[in-house]
Amino acid sequence: MRGGLRRVLAGGGALLCLGLYVAATDRLYRQPRPPASGEMQIAVPRFAQVVMAAGDRWLAANLAGFRALVVSTESMTPDSYRILGRVQSDVAWFNPAHEDNYYIATAILPWVGELEATQYVLRRASEARPFDWQPAFYHGFNELHFRKNAKEAVAWLRVAANQASDEMTQIQLRQMAANWADRGEDREFSVGLLRAMAKEARHKAFAAFLEKRAVRLENMAALEQAAAQFRERTGRFPPEPRAMVEAGLLSAVPVDPFGASYVVDPQGKIGVRR
Repeated sequence: MRGGLRRVLAGGGALLCLGLYVAATDRLYRQPRPPASGEMQIAVPRFAQVVMAAGDRWLAANLAGFRALVVSTESMTPDSYRILGRVQSDVAWFNPAHEDNYYIATAILPWVGELEATQYVLRRASEARPFDWQPAFYHGFNELHFRKNAKEAVAWLRVAANQASDEMTQIQLRQMAANWADRGEDREFSVGLLRAMAKEARHKAFAAFLEKRAVRLENMAALEQAAAQFRERTGRFPPEPRAMVEAGLLSAVPVDPFGASYVVDPQGKIGVRR
C-alpha cells in the first residue's frame, strides 16, 4: 500500500515538474530576448581574459573568438563594432594563427569603419601562418580599396604570392600586383616595382609581360609630362598624343608594347585604347 502510494506521489511529482518546466519554457520563449549584439557591450582587459581562462592564452583566444562568432550584426551600433574590433584584436594577440578570427574580421570590420583593427588581425595572421596567402592578400586589398594606397597594397600582394604554395596561385597574385601597381600615382615607383618583380619571376614569359607593363608606364609618364608642357604653352591639354609631336614636345608618339594606342583625356591623363 505504502509502495503504491509512493509510486503515485513520485509519478504526480514528475508530472508536476514536467508541467512547471513546460510552463516556464513557454514563458521564457514569450519574453523579449536581447540580440546577440549584447555580447559586444563591453571589452574585457586582456589580462582579465587570461585570468578567466585559468592562464591559458589559447583558451582565452577561443573564448573571445566565440564572442565574435555568435554576434549578430543586425542591430549593432558604431560602439558595438568598435568593441568587436577590440575583441578580435585580442584574439589575434592571444593566438595570431586563429583562422576563424581573421575570416570574421575581414568579412565585417573594414566595412563598418574598423579598418585598423582588421589590418592588425591580418598582419598577425600573415606572420603566424606563413603557409596561408589569404591574410596578406586581404590586407593588400584593404589598403587598395579603403586607403587607395597602391604602393602598400602591392607590397602585401607580393607577400601573399610568396606564401602561396601553388605555383599558379603565385603567378596570378603577381599578375594582380602588376595590375594594382598601374593604379599608383607614383609612376617611377611602379616602374621600379614591376622590374623588380620581373627579376623575381621564374617564368620568362611572365617576366617579359612585367617588363612590358613597366615600358607602358614609362611611356604614359612621358606623355603626361609632355601634355602638361602643352597646356603651359596653349592653356589647354592636347586633343591627342600626335599634337604633342607636332608641337615639338615629343620626337614621336611612344609605341605601346601591347599594341594599344595612347589617348589623352580632358584632364590630361593618359590612357590606352585597344
